[in-house]
Amino acid sequence: GLARSPNGLMARLPSIEEQAQTRAALRELERDLDSNKQSLTETRSTGLAEAQKKANELYAIAQTESRGAALDATILNKVATLGAEQAGNLEKKSEGYVRNLRQKFSLGGSGTPRINWQRLGDAVENAGIYTHVPAVTFLLGDFVAPEPKQRQERKRKERAPSEPMQTAATVQVSQLQEAPEDRAQVSRMKVLRQTIKEHAKKDPDGRVNLFRLVLHPTSFSQTVENFFDLSFIVKDGFAEIVSTDGAAFVRPRTPPDAQAYSSGLIKRQNIVTLDYDIWKKLCARWLPNGALPILPSRGGGMDID
Repeated sequence: GLARSPNGLMARLPSIEEQAQTRAALRELERDLDSNKQSLTETRSTGLAEAQKKANELYAIAQTESRGAALDATILNKVATLGAEQAGNLEKKSEGYVRNLRQKFSLGGSGTPRINWQRLGDAVENAGIYTHVPAVTFLLGDFVAPEPKQRQERKRKERAPSEPMQTAATVQVSQLQEAPEDRAQVSRMKVLRQTIKEHAKKDPDGRVNLFRLVLHPTSFSQTVENFFDLSFIVKDGFAEIVSTDGAAFVRPRTPPDAQAYSSGLIKRQNIVTLDYDIWKKLCARWLPNGALPILPSRGGGMDID
């Protein structure tokens, strides 16, 4: 397909396969950042710059769909965090800087080592740090500043009152880190996925009853959280919901790839309404007589009447 680019020109949209390949490359880059934290935060390492360069090359395709953009933002967060850690490892005192210069560019000999300025200059030139040498100039005679010119005052034109300028707030590296609430949800989703797999293996049809899975007989809030977490697992393709035999069931599955979507796989969305009265009726139907929930209780709280 075609889409209009920011400059007004028509640009080709990447294919589903190209988007999937880009997400795979971003995930591989994220795994590299996670597994090589120690080496990447060393002061001599250039790995973070290389990782950011690679992410920039993939951004043109990643920005065209939400999952790729989310992966790109995650990598940016991790590069910023590791970069801050790498900066903290730098030598902060001038004595250490001079000591390193003497160790690498020393003339040797007894006593206090002297710096070989010729070797140091050649190293700077080879590194391309300065493209030219500053010129040497001399000031001769007294320096007399010219008298400032008298400037005529101009009458300011009255302007209509304007709205206050709105500027974006400065974002610190710590603000880009994952919040405790996000980490808690990731942990809950991990437990939920594992629970679905374990109970599906025990079932002849390889499935688990949806309501017995997510309902909690004494906690309405935990039931809502379970429904919320399950929706993300289904959206990401790690489970599917099937309706049969007068009930709904959850079945684990492998997330579809680009080939599956090319073959006609279509995502569907449904809206679930759950209030306090519906929750009590569902518990009476699927968890009668004090039946225990499949998922463990969290926090130990009881929020029923």
